[in-house]
Amino acid sequence: MAEMQLNEIRVDPLTNRQEDPLSNRHEQGSKMAMPDIQGTSSQTNERSLWLSGIMRGVEGAKTKQRYSGPLIPKVPDKLKHENKECYKPSVVSIGPYHYKDRQNKLHEVEKLKVQMARQFVLDSKIKDIEILYSEVAKVAENAKRFYEGSSISCFDDEQFTRMMFLDGCFILQFIRGVMDNKLDMSDQQIILVKQDLLLLENQLPFSVLKSLMSLKNDGDDRGKEININDFLLHQILQTSDQRRPVWVLSWLVKGYLLLLLIYTSVVYPFHILQGKDSFFFSPLFGILVAGVIFVCKMVASLMRSLLCGNKWQAAKYHWPPHQEPAHILELLYSMFIRSQKEKHKLSLRSCCIYDLPERLRNLFPKSKLGKRGHNLYYSAKDLQKVGIHFKPSKTSTLMDVEFVSSIFYATLKIPSITIEKATRSMLLNLVAYETAAFLDDLWVTSYICFIDSLIDDAEDVKVLRSKGILINYLGPDQKVADLFNQIGRSLEANTNIVYNDVKRKINVSCDSTWKKWIAEWLQTYFSSPWAFIAFVAAAAVLVLTATQTYYTVYPYKSSDSPMSVGT
Repeated sequence: MAEMQLNEIRVDPLTNRQEDPLSNRHEQGSKMAMPDIQGTSSQTNERSLWLSGIMRGVEGAKTKQRYSGPLIPKVPDKLKHENKECYKPSVVSIGPYHYKDRQNKLHEVEKLKVQMARQFVLDSKIKDIEILYSEVAKVAENAKRFYEGSSISCFDDEQFTRMMFLDGCFILQFIRGVMDNKLDMSDQQIILVKQDLLLLENQLPFSVLKSLMSLKNDGDDRGKEININDFLLHQILQTSDQRRPVWVLSWLVKGYLLLLLIYTSVVYPFHILQGKDSFFFSPLFGILVAGVIFVCKMVASLMRSLLCGNKWQAAKYHWPPHQEPAHILELLYSMFIRSQKEKHKLSLRSCCIYDLPERLRNLFPKSKLGKRGHNLYYSAKDLQKVGIHFKPSKTSTLMDVEFVSSIFYATLKIPSITIEKATRSMLLNLVAYETAAFLDDLWVTSYICFIDSLIDDAEDVKVLRSKGILINYLGPDQKVADLFNQIGRSLEANTNIVYNDVKRKINVSCDSTWKKWIAEWLQTYFSSPWAFIAFVAAAAVLVLTATQTYYTVYPYKSSDSPMSVGT
């Protein structure tokens, strides 16, 4: 055994060291096991790196913008399917997307661009076209990033800068001419140019406009930017302040007549039956009291308006410092949907006693609120029949939609909108903008779907138009109904929390039997002046008959009667 072990001992010629076969076999076994161990360890490390990479990607996604494409994107193909004509310019091309049409159907206004650019330079402070052009050239390279690369690949730097300069001068000179009513264009051309300036694929980077405005206004570009705001506010949105006095007057007359009804039905019969000539029981006193009460109401309403500011005009949107809109359509979009914080700053009612009933109602559980979901099952005329009144919101922002419920009736407040020929194109391009930019809250889409759910036919449009919510310049009410029905049909319903909340409250209010009875009573006796007069007369006769019957059974005993003297 020992001999066998001695014979197995060998000398390694390379290292001049003796090898033990047993230890060698042990080492070989260890070497054979090492790859397995190392493979298992590397797989574990690789798996850890892979899992960590997933989590790093999630964290990175939180900091990155959701949309990283061009700031002036093209309209998504799925939106072009049914309304393709609403996304193409009618008379003027701005930017590179529809540049090839400038020499064909858009040639007429294209010739006006040179004239308007010349006038823009002459109206500027420096009157030097070279300096103005050099300002545009400074931002031209950055402006290329606003468009898709395939659309600008056919332009060299000089051609692209010339296009930016000519289109920018045209836009600013057109806005100035419209605001000053000094444009050498037909009314039809002006209307179509306004429409084309709001197309998503017809936008110019705001930095180009800003470079031209800075020299035109002696270094102060804010003054001209406010002018663009005014152009969108008055020429596109067409805001007005004519709704409130009409509503207050209507409310004043109805309330005054109702108070007179109570007085003549309850108080004045005693004056007749008693036969006393007292001023406090005369009709003149009732008229004076009713008048004083409602004058005080009107003064209080006026004081609230003065304290809370002019809430009936659309407030201008001010961009945060060191930021600016990417283009004019984005500026218009921001006017439609300002931040919720800014909306609450418009009114002091959020911190006043007027919110006390609503705050008290919020303390109680609302088990019925989610009973019917967020789909709206009633049109405007149906809602009116169940005691839901319509009223324009205090601002034009699409966030300012509210449903206020009381014991006897409810009020749905909706921002008003002017409907004209260009409204269809404007709404569709706003929808295309928020869709292509992958915005979180699709406000315009939600608004259109909400109005579409309220409108079935011309009767619904008539209801909303009579309340000042829809200002119709388009034509017959059926055209407005068709407009919203056609647009709404091509859009997917959006789960916007503000509109869904309102829809749920409307569905719950429609289930109230008490409010239905009140609404039927009001529609029966207050639907027309003659019905109201007949109701007043019947109520007065009923009260007088009841009073006469009472005094017949229980005669009135005066203090100077013989019985009272004897006693």
